[in-house]
Amino acid sequence: MSDGTVFSKCFAGGVGCGLAGFITNPFDVIKVRNQQFADTKYQSFRSTAVSILKEEGIHGFYKGAAASVLRECTYSSLRMGLYEPIKSNYSLMFNDTDENSPIIKGMSAFTSGAIGSAIFNPIDVVKVRFQSAATQLPPYSSLPNAFSTIYAEKGLRGLYIGTSATVTRAAFLTSAQLGSYDIIKNNVFVQVFGFDKEAYGTQLGASFIASLITATAANPADVVKTRVMNDPHATVGGPREHFARILKRDGPFGFLKGWTASYLRIGPHTIISLVLIEKVRQMIGMVSY
Repeated sequence: MSDGTVFSKCFAGGVGCGLAGFITNPFDVIKVRNQQFADTKYQSFRSTAVSILKEEGIHGFYKGAAASVLRECTYSSLRMGLYEPIKSNYSLMFNDTDENSPIIKGMSAFTSGAIGSAIFNPIDVVKVRFQSAATQLPPYSSLPNAFSTIYAEKGLRGLYIGTSATVTRAAFLTSAQLGSYDIIKNNVFVQVFGFDKEAYGTQLGASFIASLITATAANPADVVKTRVMNDPHATVGGPREHFARILKRDGPFGFLKGWTASYLRIGPHTIISLVLIEKVRQMIGMVSY
């Protein structure tokens, strides 16, 4: 097996994350409603799920699914594919010859997540708008219509609204997800306990622990990002103002709003995507992470 090209690494990342994104889209819709709206109807995971089912039907849980899959096949493809090349460069810079430093792994994942989200922020904006629409009719007739409408109203600035919050979330999420997965799998399971790096059980166990870390690390920035993206006219302000407003109105626990829904989306998404990516890599003759 080979290390593979950057393209093949991006391809494996896009396939794994794209499938995981579609499967977990219902939980993503519930999470967005939890984080965006503070009324009783959307206050808890259960009440949000019941309200969506009653008012919008099963279709309501798949709002934004096309944008979600597109986002995963672009943003996640890039963040997963660039992780190892960035790690190699950081290792050269800091003289880590075996590329096994937990700090460098965390830094590399942080950087790849930031790059991917900064480039593909417009897709995230459209996804959040679709998923936040608590009505039968979607806010836009199609993905192209969403991009063109937002651009016509606000220009590129409208498509890149909330970029700082998105980049912050993606950087911490990728560091917690891919960085911790690499550390848990290789630095702990393989080096300490002698597990087989290519074994399904090793990958599944590492991805499960990484999923818990990921959901907790990403949630505060996710809450802020959702509020910013649903405030296109900056009525409240930017990420800093939304952060201050959440802290003032809800306290520190306000940043954990939607954690259950977030975990039910990020948890399975992390496990499914990482396991699938590893399998795709093996199928095309690449070594695992």
